[in-house]
Amino acid sequence: MGCYAYSPPDRHGRAAARVFAPSIGVPEDIANANSTACLAAHAAGFGTHRLAVDMGDHLGSSSTITATVHRDRTGHRIRVGGQAAIVRGVMR
Repeated sequence: MGCYAYSPPDRHGRAAARVFAPSIGVPEDIANANSTACLAAHAAGFGTHRLAVDMGDHLGSSSTITATVHRDRTGHRIRVGGQAAIVRGVMR
């Protein structure tokens, strides 16, 4: 369906990513929580349990998706989030 290109997270869990999904009509996504959750699961295997992934800068609509991985008795749980603001009638 597309491509999630990312930089490796730094020691604080900060990374940058871009999502391209032209096959579903999205040339580039400004914020993608699903792919960031997958990255969080992958990074947890290397000891990084909190991520803040910057996206959308190249489109003029910056976003940051956060992801936290917790382990409990049933396995790993990933919580994703972020913030949005409406600026001049445009969701950002």
